[in-house]
Amino acid sequence: MDKTRRLWISRLIKGSGCAALCTNHPLLTAIESSSEADIAIRSSAEYIMTYASPYATDAYKYCPHMHLEFKKNIEEMSSGRIYVDIKDKGILGTGHELMAKVARGAISAGLVSVSNLTPAAPELDILNIPFWSAKDQAYLNLITSNTWKELIINRVKSQGKLDVLFHYLPGSRTASSTMKYGKIIRRPDEVKGTIFRIPNSKALKTFYELAGASPVDVDWVSVAAMAKHGRIQALDPSVIGLHNGPRGLRHQVGNISQIQSVYDGWIAVVSQQWFNRLPLELKLVLKDASEKTFREHLSSISQIRANCTNSFEDLGASIYIPTHEEREEWIRRCGPNNETWTAIKRNILGDDKTFQKLIDATKTNNGYSITS
Repeated sequence: MDKTRRLWISRLIKGSGCAALCTNHPLLTAIESSSEADIAIRSSAEYIMTYASPYATDAYKYCPHMHLEFKKNIEEMSSGRIYVDIKDKGILGTGHELMAKVARGAISAGLVSVSNLTPAAPELDILNIPFWSAKDQAYLNLITSNTWKELIINRVKSQGKLDVLFHYLPGSRTASSTMKYGKIIRRPDEVKGTIFRIPNSKALKTFYELAGASPVDVDWVSVAAMAKHGRIQALDPSVIGLHNGPRGLRHQVGNISQIQSVYDGWIAVVSQQWFNRLPLELKLVLKDASEKTFREHLSSISQIRANCTNSFEDLGASIYIPTHEEREEWIRRCGPNNETWTAIKRNILGDDKTFQKLIDATKTNNGYSITS
């Protein structure tokens, strides 16, 4: 192996803090056998893109963060003109803090959740109205539609702070009890009075209030400790989200009920301040690399979900699938046709018709699907 190739691999491993990847990650195996033109990083890169993420690069078997794939695609497709510096494990912040840093241009790009992004891009909170876009294909249809791009993404972009590179599909939100609380949540009545952790989302707060819970906004980094000490009783991330929660959150999860309420979407976002410095040809490269990473993500997510499910079973957490009747009860109580949502839809979208256009967009496949 020549010096350039060794340097590329060394920097990749050291920068992500994951020496364990040397023999495990398939991308590194590919690097060993690829041509120098595919893998060499130009030491004189014209642009540095810092990609910050809450997740550990070496957790790739349980987390669909796509760190290495995204890095490789950008660097190769830009012929080394853009160097991607992965900052993982939340070292540059998580949640709202990370989102704010990207929005003001302190960090080039980052991986955040939809809920983290709603304070800066309130249009995205429409996704947190439950039971209209929570299933995989419906959500995938929506976010790849022209309707979504025109009505939501363009509104986000028009604010001049952020642009969306690609979406992640970790799965739909659950109704999960903590290990300390221990109850299985099957129906809305079973969350009545529970202290239910939520992220900063007006729509999610309304949802759990409709179910009778007592929602509390808790920073993501504090959730594990609050669960351990009984200060929250329930929470709602997807199975993947729960498994990858900070500070060993998965060890504080008791029972997971897959009610499929709201999609627990993540988003790769870029600072417009950084993006606008790129010449047109590199802007197009970044978009193309993002699209390629997104398609690779769709082909790998099923196995990652299965890994997380198996891990929870090994930890002693139960995973419950509600019956059709139980899920219908959730929809009747809290779903999008509840009159409570009318004013919220209008406040987020500006009128009464746009929401129906978004619902219609969930029904048309745009050539994307999750493959097993």
